Amino acid sequence: MKRLFEKLITPVTQPSRIADSVIALPRILCGLLLAFDFGASKFGMPWTSPERDLSLFEVSNWFVEDIAQYGGLFALSPVFFAWLGAASEAIGGLFLALGLKTRVVSLCISCTMMVAIFFQQWDQGVWGMLPAMGFLWVSLYGIVLGSGRFGLDYLIGKSLEENRILTTPLIQLDQLQKSSNSKAPSKTIAVLILLLTTIHLTAQNQQVIFKVDMKGVATATNIGIRGSERPLSWDENFILTDTDNDGIYEATINFKTAKKNVKFKFTNDGKEELQGADNRVVWFKDEPVIINATFNEFEYYTPEQLEKLVYTKSQIKEDIAVLKEVLQYIHPNIYKYRDSLSLQDDFQELESQILANPTLTDTYKLVSKFAAKVKCSHTFTNPWNQSSSVEKAIFNQPDKIPFTLNRLGKRLFIDKNASENAALKKGLEIVRINGIASEELMTRLAQYTTSDGNNYEKKLERLLTDGTEKFSMFDIFYPLEFGSTEKFELELAPPNAQEIIKVSVKAISKTNRTKILEERYGKLESSVKDGWSFELLSDKIARLSIKSFAVQRNEFDWKAFLDNAFDEINDKGVTDFIIDIRGNEGGQGEVGKYILQRLIQTPLELPEMILSVRYKKIPARFKKHISTWAKAPYDFTGQIRQEKEGRFYLDSKDRIVKKVYKPRKDGFKGQAYLITDASNSSATHLMAMYAKQIENITQVGQETGGNQQGTNGNYMFFLRLPNTRVELDIPVMGQQVQSNAKEIFDGGVQPHILVEKNTVDFANGIDTELNAVLDLIHKN
Repeated sequence: MKRLFEKLITPVTQPSRIADSVIALPRILCGLLLAFDFGASKFGMPWTSPERDLSLFEVSNWFVEDIAQYGGLFALSPVFFAWLGAASEAIGGLFLALGLKTRVVSLCISCTMMVAIFFQQWDQGVWGMLPAMGFLWVSLYGIVLGSGRFGLDYLIGKSLEENRILTTPLIQLDQLQKSSNSKAPSKTIAVLILLLTTIHLTAQNQQVIFKVDMKGVATATNIGIRGSERPLSWDENFILTDTDNDGIYEATINFKTAKKNVKFKFTNDGKEELQGADNRVVWFKDEPVIINATFNEFEYYTPEQLEKLVYTKSQIKEDIAVLKEVLQYIHPNIYKYRDSLSLQDDFQELESQILANPTLTDTYKLVSKFAAKVKCSHTFTNPWNQSSSVEKAIFNQPDKIPFTLNRLGKRLFIDKNASENAALKKGLEIVRINGIASEELMTRLAQYTTSDGNNYEKKLERLLTDGTEKFSMFDIFYPLEFGSTEKFELELAPPNAQEIIKVSVKAISKTNRTKILEERYGKLESSVKDGWSFELLSDKIARLSIKSFAVQRNEFDWKAFLDNAFDEINDKGVTDFIIDIRGNEGGQGEVGKYILQRLIQTPLELPEMILSVRYKKIPARFKKHISTWAKAPYDFTGQIRQEKEGRFYLDSKDRIVKKVYKPRKDGFKGQAYLITDASNSSATHLMAMYAKQIENITQVGQETGGNQQGTNGNYMFFLRLPNTRVELDIPVMGQQVQSNAKEIFDGGVQPHILVEKNTVDFANGIDTELNAVLDLIHKN
């Protein structure tokens, strides 16, 4: 065994140093690429970019998902195999570059590369397989030759041969040091190995000084902190103190962890701050970190800090060049509503406008405005995907309206009041904000919101603020269009009155508004499940209300919820069933189909959903700018059934083929009513389209969002501009329900019975659409 170990370590050397250096060069270069690029992008190493948000030795979720799709043994334990593969690249690459345990790590790397070639890249052709093939060839040479003369194995091998120390230097460093002839080299080897392979690989001592300003809180009791790393936990408070009574509570906490950050929230009398919002995050440094925070407020940039977020001309030009190339290559319907010449003018205008004031806030504002011209509801600067700089510069600023609002067309109305002024009553019409008439205000803000095609109501609907959303488009774009402000001068009009009430209210942060709203109106909806409800309105009438179809996170058993609802209406002999999807922007299309299958009384034929893309394969140069959750949209080779007029029509697992649904024995046998509004898009738009074909379903309300001429989506790419780091969502597939109609309406699904909202009902808290359905039921 000892002899075998010596042979395994000792490399084959060439007759000359030049020959050895020629062999060593590709080994070192490939090792560095694997360790610092390919491996570090998916596996937590000390040099992994903070943007990856990976703890030490943690493997990326997207890589685990990729491995699971290989099937077989990989699907049984995807985390295990993903960890092995990523570690062989990141850690094995480092050892390969150093020439340490070369044959062992070369074997591991070669196995990883063969899996990549045969399971991941086989359908991409030779060019797609070249990187993995290159690493495979180098690792095969490593298995045969070892490190060669220029590697640590060579030095270790010489020591083993001279001293017959038949164990690893890491374990028996004291024995190596006894060798008189190789004492210095052995010591050097040991130090190098220890430095390069054990530094940061164990838990490190990290110190953070937490300070939270409680001066703005009426009652501060037992101020504490909870977090993700010990000594913090999410179950118990770590108490902070205010020894000098200045209203700022603090504590110095020492962490011993291998992770790069800790997530946390402050507490007041055991209640966590920032309800419904993300956790705070502190990133460790090589020195103590000081956190200065305000309770229930996220950090935001000061005006002085914002002035420094300026980019050079070359940086802006590079960002626009990347945006232009990637968007035109990927977007499935980029020229549907804008011809090529108009689009080029839009790019030119975007670049010149940003260059006139190359700040982060103006870049986000103008890219958002540009994206809205594409007329695709899935092409936008998605707030959920923006960098922390954008959050601090725009989203977290305390310049938001201290109330929620509703609308009738472009007329705005107060809904809930979170301000210090009790004069803001529900139903008051907002005539002007800071001197700007509501109609002009909505017209200008609608330039930044997206919709499918020319569905203008959808653009307006996206400007509503009801307090439950994590991000409000009104909150984001009002300060960008009209300027950040510390107060709002409102001109309000009571219903059916001529008088104008002038009110001044202070601006507020989104998190503080949420806190006050919950104190005054009760807990707001914060999960998908919160938006699902079922109730019996009478012995014969039931109502199902669903605010979101985004059930992919499996927060609850939604099928069981629906099954129980249908069982109850059948058991109790309900004759009229109301399905209310107002405020529901979509999610998983399976939900709508599951409901409709329980409503049909005759066979229903759903037409084919035609899927098309504008490309076959994503170029390698794009991959550093884009990301997504699956590997499928990177390459559609082998899935194309037809190429026509520059489009590729797909025959993939994502394609929805024509299908006939038969009535279920346990289905609903009465009359159904579907209440819709302009918020309905994506999956709820499709549900409304399909429901229009079902005889026993009457649609009531307003025209939906979406567009009958087709939408875009399915897969999404997230494009992050290289310098400003502004992110843009780009859909991958064009989606069109097959139709024989000569002319397809450029808009949403229009209800059987159109219900116009009115100010009197709104002011008095009357549900106009629900009342219209109930009136219809009673008449029938």
